[in-house]
Amino acid sequence: MEHMLKIAQDNDILIVDMPMYGKEGAMSQCMDGMCIIAIDHLKVSGLADLKEKTSHELGHCMTGAFYDETCPVIPRGRCERRATVWAICNTFSRQKIIKAIRSGLTELWQLAEHFDVTEHFMKEALVYYGLYSGE
Repeated sequence: MEHMLKIAQDNDILIVDMPMYGKEGAMSQCMDGMCIIAIDHLKVSGLADLKEKTSHELGHCMTGAFYDETCPVIPRGRCERRATVWAICNTFSRQKIIKAIRSGLTELWQLAEHFDVTEHFMKEALVYYGLYSGE
């Protein structure tokens, strides 16, 4: 988590606590060249969830992957994927995951616990790195 906060600080990205409607509890927006990340801490279910939300929103800021719900020109799915891939690559490398697996951590929950991320995020990383087929 400290790594993500350092990236935000180094890139002048403001992270604020803000109550939000909706289930996600996090969003990012770029206004006048400044990126702001808002996280509703009442909708964060622990450190792993906070880490996932922060890294994903940083992914939007770092890649410029923003979309406007009213504008169909920029596909939402593509922006979300770019943000997720950035989050994965900046949370752990393929080699670190393989090393953990070789050390005996073969269950999804074990890997998620080891890296202090959610099982959902760990699964996305395994799929991205070609270590899990999703079947």
